Amino acid sequence: MVGPKVSQSVNWNVRIAMRFLAAIFGLALIGSAFGQAAEPSIVISAPPKQVTINSKVTFNVYLEFAEGFHGYQNPPAQEFEIPVVIKVDGKEFKVVKVAYPAGEDASVGGMTSPTKTYSGRIKIPVTVQMPAKVGAKKMRIVASYQQCDETKCFPPSQVFVDVKLNVVKKVSKG
Repeated sequence: MVGPKVSQSVNWNVRIAMRFLAAIFGLALIGSAFGQAAEPSIVISAPPKQVTINSKVTFNVYLEFAEGFHGYQNPPAQEFEIPVVIKVDGKEFKVVKVAYPAGEDASVGGMTSPTKTYSGRIKIPVTVQMPAKVGAKKMRIVASYQQCDETKCFPPSQVFVDVKLNVVKKVSKG
């Protein structure tokens, strides 16, 4: 039994695709040989010890890029930019609102006009709906970003912070 006939153009397209993938892999290896940027830090401002079931709580997420590095604002100014995105891991918690700040104009290598970026320490208020069940819970807040300097961008990455909360029927005063 003879298999299906494969045309030479299909083989040629496969070869081109393989060379393209090899080139991308090689560039990634070269980029990693020159090191990575220090990842941004992420901090939550004074989370409450107790929260009421089903309540909505706003946390201030502080994301800080090292000097000389930036991330792109959300929403991005250009369609190809990968913006900072804040999410909450876990099925019990639900993000209700994220209030991304406006970015600052920055000249980025290779671009002909300024774009909007975040640099230094930025404050991002995030409102989260609490779980419907009482008990000790761990909420993980994740910041996705693509970090760049004046001449290059690094692969997209994430940083996270865990917040321990005690979900109760009614918050005790005092």
